[in-house]
Amino acid sequence: MTPSQDLAYSALDDLLADFGLDHSQADSKIQFVNNIPPKAATKSQHINLTLVGAIPSAANALVAARIFEQRGGEPQTITIDLRKSHNYIDPDIGMTPSINGQEIPHDVVVGNPFLRNIFQTKDGRHVVISAVYVDLVYKWTAFLGCSVLESSVRETVKNWNSNDLEEAAEKAGLPLALVQSEDGWLTTAHGKHISDSTIVPIKRATNSPCKELSRNPRRPLEGVKVLCCTHAIAGPSAGRTLAEHGASVLQVMFTHGFEHSFVYTYANLGCASTRLNLHKAEDRERLWDLIKDANVWIDSYREGAIARFGYSDVAIFTANPSLIISHVRCYGTTGPWSDKPGFDMQGSASSGLMAYCGGSLQTPAWPPGMVINDYTTGYYGALAIQVALLRQLKEGGGYLLSPSLTGTAMSILRHFKSSELHSSQGSQDAASPPDTLEGWTGYGYLKTLKPLPVMSKTPIKYDPVLLVPMGSSPPYFPVFPETAIDVTQTLPRSKEEFVSDVGMPFLQKLDHVARIGKRWRNNTSSI
Repeated sequence: MTPSQDLAYSALDDLLADFGLDHSQADSKIQFVNNIPPKAATKSQHINLTLVGAIPSAANALVAARIFEQRGGEPQTITIDLRKSHNYIDPDIGMTPSINGQEIPHDVVVGNPFLRNIFQTKDGRHVVISAVYVDLVYKWTAFLGCSVLESSVRETVKNWNSNDLEEAAEKAGLPLALVQSEDGWLTTAHGKHISDSTIVPIKRATNSPCKELSRNPRRPLEGVKVLCCTHAIAGPSAGRTLAEHGASVLQVMFTHGFEHSFVYTYANLGCASTRLNLHKAEDRERLWDLIKDANVWIDSYREGAIARFGYSDVAIFTANPSLIISHVRCYGTTGPWSDKPGFDMQGSASSGLMAYCGGSLQTPAWPPGMVINDYTTGYYGALAIQVALLRQLKEGGGYLLSPSLTGTAMSILRHFKSSELHSSQGSQDAASPPDTLEGWTGYGYLKTLKPLPVMSKTPIKYDPVLLVPMGSSPPYFPVFPETAIDVTQTLPRSKEEFVSDVGMPFLQKLDHVARIGKRWRNNTSSI
């Protein structure tokens, strides 16, 4: 065993221990091959992307293999090539995914000043503002009272003191984080709260027997039905990871919800995709039917966004007491910031990851791969779900899981700093591009990253779904047609109802955030 491989096994043991596991407990084994490439070749000057890309996916494959064994399958070997694993933190690092030879469109994000910027405030601190969707661009410019030009945003933010801006943004329900140092974050109430928890808290919520799964399946998660009410990256990629091991995954989008093509086409591989309008009684009833039939529920909207339609944890567990519920949030589901909105970059800013990558609190920088927490949280979320499934097979129960982007960022700082890893890695190998997955989809001919783990008995694949056009699937679980409904009889809402359901509430929210921003600007300018 080389020093690089020894380092990888040590990191795997540390991660599994955080989830209550030990890699020696299963007959299936992980085999790391080749060596960690040089830091510069993998953008790993600060964070070791080789191990961030390798260890969570390896852990998922190992637990999937253990579930396969519990269901009567044979042990297997899982091979992880350390030369390739850095590619799996951002699909554009090692290749450019394409459809019909064309890059997947990014045009909607061009000119958005809130995507990859760090803004300085009047008191010399730094904040990270997020508007990953166009509606948030409208809200932020209304709140700040400025144009969408980056120079205008910078000038406006420079007129705010950091604490005032943070408090006002929270009152307006807008995603913003003050850049913290690692030590500074741990002195905050919420930083302390997360640090006292495991990476993904797993809580047994009911004592119900689990839904029966067949013996001797062809794939580890065959027969497991996963219902995803998610958006962006972390939530959908958890579903994608489960689909890689045979789960039947249905992604439910809101009828008028938007997703970027470049996000959707990678984070939703292996998943069916449907749309439901929760303003319609029949669609709410359909979602309840899916909940009753599911083994797993994943959601990643802000706290209360889905519950306001009646889908609280209590109601969901009443309908299906053996369900595994996973709430993906920026700051988790408990603690003083549990209601605070945020995306990947808020997790990086709050946790100290940006300060670490930039060298100091005064010079913060984005981590490599930009959305390092998103994809890693997807792996962590899927891992926690598989751990809960493994527990269900032995002792039953319904479970409540709380993966968080900030908790992930803290774990990356704890386990994967390059300064603490590279000194002991020994010889190095040249970085390699990822293996490529190709196939025809409803969009055209797709070329993208092939999953990293190579499993000897249950090869990872996206089957029967590779990639479907967004929202194009009927609302039932893939390979379970007995749950299908006749969508030819479904009627849409009228344009007038759309205005009352979506249009007017959004305009009212826009006015609300504009008034909050104006009031704070007027008050602070007079001090």
